[in-house]
Amino acid sequence: MTIMRYGFFGEDEAQRLFLHHYLEAIAVDQAWRFEADEAFARRFKGQNKTRVNDLFDEVCEIGFREYWLQCFFVGLDLDDFDAAAFQVKQAEMRGRLHERGIEAILLIPVQCIEHWLWYLKWRMEHPRSTKNERLETQPRENAKLAVYNAKKCSTKHSNPIVAELSAGMKIEWLASRSASFLAFHNQVQSYLAALL
Repeated sequence: MTIMRYGFFGEDEAQRLFLHHYLEAIAVDQAWRFEADEAFARRFKGQNKTRVNDLFDEVCEIGFREYWLQCFFVGLDLDDFDAAAFQVKQAEMRGRLHERGIEAILLIPVQCIEHWLWYLKWRMEHPRSTKNERLETQPRENAKLAVYNAKKCSTKHSNPIVAELSAGMKIEWLASRSASFLAFHNQVQSYLAALL
């Protein structure tokens, strides 16, 4: 089995857990799998949006140069539901990486990761529905309340919920609902197509 070691530098544990379950889901029945570099993860924690935004290109470079990571994921909540703002942020981050000759996969949820989780929760609660809910236009506080039953909560409270919602996720379904998740998923698919 081929193992692809990856690094993650993002805002919070919810993003890291979601990514872990997503990477497990796409590797089902494959001759390869992703594996997080734990030494890198212990050394670099994003902690908040400002830190991730300020340091992601430098941290990516260190990940490739010192840890020999094969793949790198950057997680940053957009805090906005506007598609134009999403495209601008994605282009800005890609430009900064390109200047350093770094290729990374950007995990940028429209508003916040909780919107992706909210979609997954909605699907669990309405498994037969074909209705296309537009959850990403809802305020981020509504998403956090819907997912965690609280507008603010500790990692201890949120981690089990994130794990439950993202484990075994239906990737194609989520990609059909969320444009920002589709953009992320397409980046991963392009990376795998070029590699394998």
